[in-house]
Amino acid sequence: MPLELERKFLVHQNRLPDLAALPRERLIQGYLSQDPQIRFRITDSGAGAAGSRVVIAIKKFLETGKRLEFEFARGNVSPEEIRDLQTLALWPPLVKTRYRVPDAGFVWEIDVYDGVNKGLITCEVEVPSLDHPLDLPDWVDPAGEITGDMRYSNIELTRKPFRDWGHP
Repeated sequence: MPLELERKFLVHQNRLPDLAALPRERLIQGYLSQDPQIRFRITDSGAGAAGSRVVIAIKKFLETGKRLEFEFARGNVSPEEIRDLQTLALWPPLVKTRYRVPDAGFVWEIDVYDGVNKGLITCEVEVPSLDHPLDLPDWVDPAGEITGDMRYSNIELTRKPFRDWGHP
């Protein structure tokens, strides 16, 4: 299985680039198993329209920032299949919009959460090694690294949403 190395951060929301000008995709993500973690991610092409894509991923966390990951995909998923898949999730699926921002040789992914996680915005970047030096864009909060904070993992955000953390 391929090894994925990534670092995750909170952002300065008032410094974010113009998200409307960036490529984006709407993601619906749910979990079918905890250990190993088996999740589906629906890339929705518009209100569950036919032509949506589903990626099933099997992940095993090794240590902070490292995990084994195997993915396989299927395109042209019907609205009925999307609905049926979501009913299999252990918890209500997570909904977010992902934006990609190239910066200093890396592609940062900004996730703007919706629904029960509305108000939360994170970013992540895949790195060649966890100690690889990063020049953080000015919208990344250097004091807000959450790589090892499991509360911000997608599976935990489905189990205990951001709105339940006691934030205004």
